[in-house]
Amino acid sequence: MKKSFSLKTISFALILSSLLVVSGFLALAADDGDVLRVRSRKGQDITNMDPAFHLGDEEYNINLAIFSRLMKYKPGSQELKLDAAKSVDVSENGKVVTFELKKGIQFHEGYGELTAEDVKFSYERIIDPENDSPYKSSWKTLDYVAVTGKYSGVLVFSEPLASLFTTSIPYTAGAIISKKAYEDLGDEFVTHPIGSGPYRWKSWTPNQKIVLERFEDYYGEKPEFETIELMTIENDKSAEMAFDRGELDDTSISLTSVGRYENKEGVNVHQLTNLRYHWVGFNVQAEPFNDIKVRKAIRYAIDTDEIVEGAYNDVPEVNNCMLPEEMVGSWEDCPDYEQDIEKARQLLEEAGYPNGFETNIICGGPDYHALSAQIIQQQLKQVGIKIKIKEVENVYETLKKQPPAMHYWSFSLNLNPGYWFEWFTCDQVGKWNGPAWCNEEYDKLLDESATTLDQDLRTNNFVKMQKIMHEEVPLVFVTNGAKIHVTKPGIEPSYLAQYSQYEYFEKAEG
Repeated sequence: MKKSFSLKTISFALILSSLLVVSGFLALAADDGDVLRVRSRKGQDITNMDPAFHLGDEEYNINLAIFSRLMKYKPGSQELKLDAAKSVDVSENGKVVTFELKKGIQFHEGYGELTAEDVKFSYERIIDPENDSPYKSSWKTLDYVAVTGKYSGVLVFSEPLASLFTTSIPYTAGAIISKKAYEDLGDEFVTHPIGSGPYRWKSWTPNQKIVLERFEDYYGEKPEFETIELMTIENDKSAEMAFDRGELDDTSISLTSVGRYENKEGVNVHQLTNLRYHWVGFNVQAEPFNDIKVRKAIRYAIDTDEIVEGAYNDVPEVNNCMLPEEMVGSWEDCPDYEQDIEKARQLLEEAGYPNGFETNIICGGPDYHALSAQIIQQQLKQVGIKIKIKEVENVYETLKKQPPAMHYWSFSLNLNPGYWFEWFTCDQVGKWNGPAWCNEEYDKLLDESATTLDQDLRTNNFVKMQKIMHEEVPLVFVTNGAKIHVTKPGIEPSYLAQYSQYEYFEKAEG
């Protein structure tokens, strides 16, 4: 027996008390009224726009602007609404999802109508083991997609998928691409994506600018702004100067600049809590970090309060746990990591390093990553550990090819708590698992959590997994961070429960 899809039922049964925080940005009207000039997320350029393989934050944002999916989030909330689908029905056992598409949805660049064949192609290529997509866990229990008509189909699962209505369907792995365009373009698709969303990919000047243009044949409510120009400006200070000169309508700013903009007329300042975690990690497969006593010693030597105060301008709160308090699975009794220099020295001596050792730490991206590394460098001097800081352009590629001793990094996340854990599984070693840490019990708990709709079981498993990480210390969590944006007056902000979705730029009334 099937039950009809209910937004309210899914919202409370599957999402429950997920964290209602926002980490997107708003944009504002440029001088010509129809063009938005904004800094790309973190100021970074794109590398691969294929939803099955993209790696960067900006790819996530643009994905949400140019591709349709069966369902998507309403702006400013955790609630879902139908997108390309006219209806979505879920079987009682959660293993069969039947969908019917809206008729007449057009792909960009004249690639024709979106059909159930495109849905099948988009999802099955992610789960194809030969493709080794980093997002295959988003469709972990999907067996196949059956096409039952031009506009209808069935998603068949081996087990219920807990993330189905948080990240699988409404997020980036749920993007529906044009099968015909992919087959026509081949490798060109990665930098010329074809979707059916409210914006179409117009042009890309590497390391300078990406231009998205309103898709006039869009089936839904059309965006108010005709063009979005995404400027690649990696340095916060450079972006702030561009904003001050009127060259940007919106930008994220350095945490050290908050006070200046709060006292500046004609500027709106918005502080957003991030769906993100920041940490200092170790390569647990390399000496001396393969010794748990060394990792614990460093945890005792680190003062996370000092890191947040010095590197983050004391804007966000310290969080030494994986999940924020408001999320399903948060560890209520997660211990705070208080600095204890004597304990750190004792552990190093027991590990055979009474005088410490020399090592390195890599970092990249925002200024607060490098500042955190510098503070950690000074803290570890107190126990005889001498660290050389290496700033790199791409932390992911560096860790993947030449795993260093230590690193300081952060990830953007979403409303599904399971998503926060999956990057530290054994399968992600050599990919996103920077510490190269592998624990089979941790993986089994995550697998169980991914195939059950029992929220109590999921919560208990998530707490157990955090305890395992606490005991084995592959990394030390520092904070969830904060995101500060400044904008010119002109529109009403429309923040989202995840990353910024460019569809939701609205002009202010009056």
